[in-house]
Amino acid sequence: MKMIAVLGGVLAAAGSAQAGFFVEVESNDTLATANFVGSYSFPGDGFVVDGAISPSTDEDWFRFSVDDATQIRVAIFGRPNSSSGDSFLELFDGAGSLVASDDDSGINLFSALEYNTAGAGTYFLRVTSFRGASSFEYKMVVGLNVAPTPGSLALAGLGALVATRRRRA
Repeated sequence: MKMIAVLGGVLAAAGSAQAGFFVEVESNDTLATANFVGSYSFPGDGFVVDGAISPSTDEDWFRFSVDDATQIRVAIFGRPNSSSGDSFLELFDGAGSLVASDDDSGINLFSALEYNTAGAGTYFLRVTSFRGASSFEYKMVVGLNVAPTPGSLALAGLGALVATRRRRA
């Protein structure tokens, strides 16, 4: 059930606008040598990366840019249909500052995270093995969507409240 929820959330965020498929290319072991995976400007954009952590101390870095405030959703899955591996996922802003990270919010011991950017910018994703414990192959799915504003979230909450009150009446 957790897998369906994570995959559904990422796919919903990805929508049907622009999508890219990439294969990780070594050496992408530092922020400076990160694989470039695109510039995105439309709601519903996204990309998928096939990669491998090998040896277990490997670091895979990816760089992308967004043109506006964006909700970034990322999930790591074992490949092919692998449940072995323990990923650690980090998101950095263009200055190299860590803005989000996750260990085990995805399926099994794989990572998933969500982050809302404040505006346009360049971002970096780093995939590693948690504490360098294992080598594994992975698929990283990234969905990019319009970041929800506080006003729209409040409006959605009010709509849900009204719908609930009408059902009771």
